[in-house]
Amino acid sequence: MSEIEISPEVKLNEEEVRAICQAIQEGLTPAQAAGTDPKQLEALYSLGHGFFTSGQYQEAQTIFQALCLYDYRDERFWMGLGASLQAQNRLAVASEVYGMAALTSSLGNPVPLYYAALCQLKDGDLESAEATLSSIKFIGSPEDPQHAAIYAKADNLLEIVRERLSEANQGAPKETEK
Repeated sequence: MSEIEISPEVKLNEEEVRAICQAIQEGLTPAQAAGTDPKQLEALYSLGHGFFTSGQYQEAQTIFQALCLYDYRDERFWMGLGASLQAQNRLAVASEVYGMAALTSSLGNPVPLYYAALCQLKDGDLESAEATLSSIKFIGSPEDPQHAAIYAKADNLLEIVRERLSEANQGAPKETEK
């Protein structure tokens, strides 16, 4: 049986690789399949958060990317990656990553989509921002105070976006029928 070298210290045989692949197919995250202690993931999250708060956005991005690979189900990891990208003005990618964060919560939390809309607005993509802001009210729970606050912010931004779109459409030349 041949061995697969992961690093000079780690070598897996074909049976071990198959076992990991089988565990992932059965619904385990790569971190669970590899037996990673959740405390190690928390330590990495703290490291990424520390990099982010100290303005080291590229370093934070690297940590959060790794965390998203290890445990793609944790919304915090996607939010950290989105924030790191947003801070580097990589707005289109940040918006997509915030969308992934929304999916990890099974669309139960409107906060990631609110941040996605902010990125779309800053990037000048009014149409996407309008669609995102319009969808926020269908996510989460109106009884949750944090969600209610996001709904109100999204409604206010949606009104502004629609005004800007209307102004842009009024200034655009009208299409004639052929």
